[in-house]
Amino acid sequence: MEFSVLSPDNYQKFVNSQERCFYTQLVEYGEVRQSDGLEVERVGLVESGQILAAATIVYQPWKRIFRRATISYGPVLNWDDDVLVGEFFRQLRAFIAAKRSVLAIRVNPFVVRREYEDITPGETVSAAAIMDRVAQELGGTLLHREFYEDSSVQIRFAYTKDIGGMTYKEAAASCGQVVRTAFNRKGTNGVEVRFLGPDRIDVLARVLEHTASRTEMSEISKKTIEYYRELMERMGPDGAFLPVAILDCPTALADLDAERHEVEAKVAALEEAHEKAEAEGRAVGKKQHNALKEHRARLEVIARREAEVREVQADHGDEVELAASFFVHSPHELVYLVSGAYSEFQSFQGIYLIHRAMFEWATEHDVRWYNMFGISGDFSEHASDAGVLHFKRQFRGNVEEYVGTYDIPVHKHLAAWTGMIG
Repeated sequence: MEFSVLSPDNYQKFVNSQERCFYTQLVEYGEVRQSDGLEVERVGLVESGQILAAATIVYQPWKRIFRRATISYGPVLNWDDDVLVGEFFRQLRAFIAAKRSVLAIRVNPFVVRREYEDITPGETVSAAAIMDRVAQELGGTLLHREFYEDSSVQIRFAYTKDIGGMTYKEAAASCGQVVRTAFNRKGTNGVEVRFLGPDRIDVLARVLEHTASRTEMSEISKKTIEYYRELMERMGPDGAFLPVAILDCPTALADLDAERHEVEAKVAALEEAHEKAEAEGRAVGKKQHNALKEHRARLEVIARREAEVREVQADHGDEVELAASFFVHSPHELVYLVSGAYSEFQSFQGIYLIHRAMFEWATEHDVRWYNMFGISGDFSEHASDAGVLHFKRQFRGNVEEYVGTYDIPVHKHLAAWTGMIG
């Protein structure tokens, strides 16, 4: 097996052919990091002209004169092949050792450590044991820190829903009642989901700023917003998505007016039938009585919604941004990277309608994993992200616990001396 630098085309063909690859191992991600001024290499293990394993390496500065080689949610390979895993990392370290300024490798493989049923942990996955053993053989250290404690450590827990082979209707039906009800509001409340381009990344920035001001969510920096914008530019409209839920007040009011007239006609017909029955000395049927009660209740709901929309329209105009999200697509996977919503408009359920739009896209584009991504791993009601986890669990998926982040020394004594390892 030969370890070498791969061309972008050959690298991309390989990762696209794999069962699963996180977006940070795509060519476009590397290009974004290069535009940030960092050195990036795409390397692989090749045998008889066939690529067996590959990774995008980003070299990050450390104390001015040193660097660390970082592989985010990679490499891409068959993690059940212990010989291949061991050979890749041994040759990777030898390859990087030729760069005297690079002291260590920080890697968080896209490998599940334990299976879960919703939030209940199950069996340990054999691939995790393989990675632990290989890292240990190379003198590596598994870091016992989480992303919310140390920004240099990647997210270890995600909430993911397997929708492989499902139609939209099947995927929606597999969600909880709250999600299904919200999805069914499409076309009934004047809310439209629009996919904006990178030139409108300011919409996402404003929504996230508002969300951070009222929740435990960390503030999003201008640098991160620029990172999202550049990802969109490089990945294109089928690679990175900025869906925004927008309330069209005139449309909402017209729809409500049409529904009110329809319900009023039903109420009038039922009231006439009631009067006729009473005049003839007949009892009104229970079914008719209940129908009249339900229609009158519906008219009250319509009146409240009309008042709500008119108030929003008076304060904010005809078109109002409700919520915005950012998704990234990689082979067979759609990652819900970040999202926010304006608290005063939550009754319009914009965030759920964004997910409906993304479910529709995902089920039409060979997506298996609908990855709702980061959670803390604390499943208690007192967790800082308890509300976030509650929202994600309504989609009825499962936790994915990844193996974690390892530091593997390249020049061991220097790495220890500078404090890079661990």
